[in-house]
Amino acid sequence: MLIEKIVFTILAIYLLIMTFFKFIKKMDKVYISILMVELLGLILGILEIVFDFNFNIFMKIIKYLFSVALPIAIILIERKGKNFSEYIYMLLAKFYDFTRK
Repeated sequence: MLIEKIVFTILAIYLLIMTFFKFIKKMDKVYISILMVELLGLILGILEIVFDFNFNIFMKIIKYLFSVALPIAIILIERKGKNFSEYIYMLLAKFYDFTRK
């Protein structure tokens, strides 16, 4: 169980650093919110190791979604040549258009 927590923390730190360098390269505001969400999941993982917590399944799913699944999805989307921030801006525009009617 401790090995899983340590592997998760190392993977989450690696993905956080990759996202941080993408943010520096692109200087896009969307990556700031993604970095904060990833950092939240990483902090949950570190708290679980340091204080020997055993989170319930809901918290573990949130932790893995925020720190592992989201950055991997962003990396895969951008490897296909598409810009992730454009998707976010399009979703915001569609939401704005939907709520204005």
